[in-house]
Amino acid sequence: MNMDRAIFDLNVSVEATSLYILLCALMDGGQAPTLENARRKWAGTGESLLAAAQELVRRCVITGSIPIPENVHLHPHTRDRWC
Repeated sequence: MNMDRAIFDLNVSVEATSLYILLCALMDGGQAPTLENARRKWAGTGESLLAAAQELVRRCVITGSIPIPENVHLHPHTRDRWC
């Protein structure tokens, strides 16, 4: 999954941008894009991870529903679906 640089123009939080990049990197490495896998590499708090994921879901950047289960795939959408 190639990261779309348009994420920097979306004006989401630094944490949400970081999570998007991390999810793309997980997929590039052959790992599932889940909160469980992201948590292993996340430098912030668990609360900041959840807040970032919820922000990305609300902005239609990733699939998912709130609350977000730990092992549900959070696949990034293409930028034409972002809101």
